[in-house]
Amino acid sequence: MDLRPYLKRTFRRLGFAPHLVDLYGYVSDREQSRRMRAELERLRVGATAFRRIEPGQKPSKLLILSMSNAVYNVALEAVLALPFRMRGWQVDVLSSNVYTVAQRGFAAFGEHRLLHYERLLGDPAAPRAAQEEIARRRSGPADFRSVLHWRYRGAWVGPQLLSSVSRSSFDGAPDPRDPAVFEQILQRLGQSVQFVHAAERYLAEHRPDVILVNEPNYHVLGPFVDVAIARGIPIIHYTQPSREDALVFKKLTPETRRIHPSSIAPDLLDRLVEQPWTPGHDKRLSEELESRYSGRWRLQARNQAQNAEQSPEAVRSLLDLDPEKPTAAVFSHVLWDANLFYGEDIFDNYGHWFIETVKAAVANPKVNWLIKLHPANAWKREMSGVTGEFAEERLIRAEIGALPPHVKLLLPDTQVGTLSLFKTIDCGITVRGTIGIELPCFGKPVVTAGTGRYSGLGFTRDHDSAAEYLATLANLHELPPLSAEAERRAKVYAYTLFARRPWVYGSFRSRMEGPITDPLHMRIDLVAKTPEEVHSFGDLDRFADWAASDCGVDYLADDPLAARSCAREEVKYVPNG
Repeated sequence: MDLRPYLKRTFRRLGFAPHLVDLYGYVSDREQSRRMRAELERLRVGATAFRRIEPGQKPSKLLILSMSNAVYNVALEAVLALPFRMRGWQVDVLSSNVYTVAQRGFAAFGEHRLLHYERLLGDPAAPRAAQEEIARRRSGPADFRSVLHWRYRGAWVGPQLLSSVSRSSFDGAPDPRDPAVFEQILQRLGQSVQFVHAAERYLAEHRPDVILVNEPNYHVLGPFVDVAIARGIPIIHYTQPSREDALVFKKLTPETRRIHPSSIAPDLLDRLVEQPWTPGHDKRLSEELESRYSGRWRLQARNQAQNAEQSPEAVRSLLDLDPEKPTAAVFSHVLWDANLFYGEDIFDNYGHWFIETVKAAVANPKVNWLIKLHPANAWKREMSGVTGEFAEERLIRAEIGALPPHVKLLLPDTQVGTLSLFKTIDCGITVRGTIGIELPCFGKPVVTAGTGRYSGLGFTRDHDSAAEYLATLANLHELPPLSAEAERRAKVYAYTLFARRPWVYGSFRSRMEGPITDPLHMRIDLVAKTPEEVHSFGDLDRFADWAASDCGVDYLADDPLAARSCAREEVKYVPNG
């Protein structure tokens, strides 16, 4: 029996554990420890006026499901809590007893009640319940689909468990039938069960009015989110889009729980399509697409090699494409990253989809096929210290072998820029990637292999089964161009998503510098340093107004190009299909 998980959990609960963590950090890397403390002191000095905000006296409460020890994430969440604190709300933060950076970071901004999740796991019935659930699942089916649908007391733990294992091993196709993989899943299952009990216990005693979370999935915070949704507690999912001056917010409900945050509600799209589309909208959309791939935003630039724009003729020559054939590009996802949360798949997982798609490409020589690996593979692997061949390369080598001349693999550092690729290819293939929004804006069809944030909205070629999808790939050379109506819907969706969904902030700045492996690669600079200055900027007040209201699941900024904005209209989510 491996006692290490038990000993680790026991250590994390000890009162002196934070001091040992600090000591270990200092001994192992004194310079890094010094830099971290200097950064925390910089934030503390800048936030001096915010520490003077009186502790919340109103019954209203904000709960931040933090669970991050990164100084950037902590500072960002402390800033987002400011407008609530200035209104007299109480703020609880779920963190860890050993996350000393988080403890100092929140303290730098003033009054927050830190809840250590280790202490919430104190329900005496939870360990026995965890063992019973493990025993029950151990005796049941262990195929991928079965595990995917595991639930415990209303919490959908299956995708959280599979994704956690996938992310830890950088494997896009973890097979639960492998005893070693199944044991990893069962170990995390026990933790998830205890988190479900902890969430039920906390939310029953301290029901918050709003919950803020950055990572609502995986086996730690996922149960808290599911329990809160079941109890009707408003949850705001925030994420940083492809620009470092903005965030995207979506309210999580039973209908939006598995919808990507960077999306817009289907009924809102229907209303926006009916409004005038002007040359100004076309120009702004082109600028947004250009900024995503030109290196303007460092967050997006790390996903793109900064290549000069190339003509379609130059791309075809560089890649040795047959000019007499149509060209299709398969835009692969990061196989092991957050791949089970947003929609329904017609294949078991991204790894399964990827290899079956490449096999279909091999079998159809009437098309030039480009297999483009997701550029985020590079920096995410660098952050995690992973080297060697990519998971996609391993799958191709194991399942196919050498690729024929009409199928070409484009690695993350390819010399071909994405915009140049858009203008060269005739069709794109994805499960639910952003390409399904972008490429149709160029009048080109996208074939999808799963539901998601834009499926069923009229501008992608969607499928209900793997057999139907593979049949489309077998006849891809006959796929017609996108209709004008479909292209218009895609443009309206993309414009709304890229130009209006971001909450652009000015009361603080996000700064990126140095290598991505540096824990201080991203930092927060406070521009507004007093409550009065925060109010004068207005951005944080706009966020809090929307978060505390019931006026729609998507934060939406005004459209400066529209005669009448619908940003303040009630937008309710109606599932598509």
